[in-house]
Amino acid sequence: MQSYVVWWILAAVLVGVELTSGTFYLLVYGLAAAAAGVAAWLGAGMVAQLLTAGVIAALGTLALRHWKRTTAHPESTVQDMDIGQVVQVEAWQAGRGQVKYRGALWDAEAASADVDSTRPLVIRAVRGNTLVLGN
Repeated sequence: MQSYVVWWILAAVLVGVELTSGTFYLLVYGLAAAAAGVAAWLGAGMVAQLLTAGVIAALGTLALRHWKRTTAHPESTVQDMDIGQVVQVEAWQAGRGQVKYRGALWDAEAASADVDSTRPLVIRAVRGNTLVLGN
């Protein structure tokens, strides 16, 4: 069997397994194997094939890591959806209290000293499981 066929079979297997995992890393490695297969098909030696696969896999891995760092994480998206929502204070004392929000009782703190807890307050930030509230 020709080496380019082996590379392309490896690429197909990696991409097929990627369809079950959803991480994109195996897709990058499958593309690297396919590129090595193209290099083999064009007549490159085994060292050139391995270098082609290695360089594309390394660059793809670095690109994916950079992309994952720059995209928003799901938990920050949920917290961003909370910001700006209006809540009613259940209990309040000295700038801290509890509010009922999304069917649960949350800890809350005032964003500043001049927060009027007798009116409905707006969520300004989320710190862990504590809502920071302001007018």
